[in-house]
Amino acid sequence: MENIKKNLTEIVIAAELAIVIAASLICFNRTEGKESKTENRYLASFPALKSGEGGISPTLKEDLESWFEDNLGLRDAYLTLSGAINYNILNRSKTDRVEIGKEGFLYLADEGNLEMAAKTSGPFIEKIPEYAQKIEEVNDGLKAQGIDYAFMIAPGKPSVYPEYIASSTHTIGETVGDSLCDYLRENTDVKVIWPKDKLIEAKDDPEGKAVYLKTDTHWTTYGRNIAYRDMIGALNGWGMSEQGPAEVCFSVTEGPFAGDLSDMMGPVSLTGRKVTEESFIDWKPVDIRAVQVESGERYEAFQNLMYEKNVYNPILCAMFHNDSVPKKSALILGDSMIGVCMLPELAECFSDLTFVWSYRVDQDFIDFVQPDIVISEYGERELDLRLKDIDTGFRR
Repeated sequence: MENIKKNLTEIVIAAELAIVIAASLICFNRTEGKESKTENRYLASFPALKSGEGGISPTLKEDLESWFEDNLGLRDAYLTLSGAINYNILNRSKTDRVEIGKEGFLYLADEGNLEMAAKTSGPFIEKIPEYAQKIEEVNDGLKAQGIDYAFMIAPGKPSVYPEYIASSTHTIGETVGDSLCDYLRENTDVKVIWPKDKLIEAKDDPEGKAVYLKTDTHWTTYGRNIAYRDMIGALNGWGMSEQGPAEVCFSVTEGPFAGDLSDMMGPVSLTGRKVTEESFIDWKPVDIRAVQVESGERYEAFQNLMYEKNVYNPILCAMFHNDSVPKKSALILGDSMIGVCMLPELAECFSDLTFVWSYRVDQDFIDFVQPDIVISEYGERELDLRLKDIDTGFRR
């Protein structure tokens, strides 16, 4: 009897496994370039069998494995179940890219993000003089063209909220952004915008609001407003601008907010709920005068240039015009810390504002825009990666 029960159990397990395998193969995805809502990315397409030289592709085996794993049927269901078990039962992230911190905080765990909370960050510190020289060369080159230049770093969340990191113990202290900004101020005449102290001051105010989102790598609307006001205040203090900052109003949008880190973790319940417990607060200028340019000959020329530079997603570039302020044009090069939500407010301070999601001070951008001011913005967590190309395409 005991053997019969054992055999029946093994048969049932084998049958269940066969059903799962069969269902996965029957439901195999056959749509090329399909987007996975669970993983917030596009699935691998069927790989090329041959290389450019006509032979078998040297990465064919790895590419086929990626294609098969990505497109296996019921993948999203399995990932949802995995996410629910990992987060709700094991209290861990299903992806190595995200660390679950204390009190609901999530942190990006790669790109050197967590290491920035320490006073030293290895090789980057040694490269600071080299990077500072590149930044100074850009500053001098723009100055020779009659253009003002400002260099900005957007502090990373671990730099402002290190106390909620679970994997180690950190307090507010010097980070890689501090080290680079201090070096630039002490050894060059580059104008530096570094709003970390203002963000920490606001964060520590007992009556203040959070300045970074718990489930996202970016600052909250309040944090962004603090950085925006610090940015405009610095430009005005240097005589680069005479406007603003614009008065803004805040409003709570519908529904809970799930940030980029929450998206990376996927659903954490079988109902598809993501990690979130915060509302999203939007902002906009009280008196909107700047208009976004989205048509016309100059706009088309700008789009053609963006296409040539592989910046063809509309979210990666924008142009604004404002007749209500004295003529002063600005070219802003940066990423999502400025480009996603800060542009309308910045546009209230310049007659013309052009934004390009780029880490290169490219002479073609400068020749097209002919700005009075160029501002380069870099996220603190990727400084070592992004600064390598700051002067690519720049005419000294």
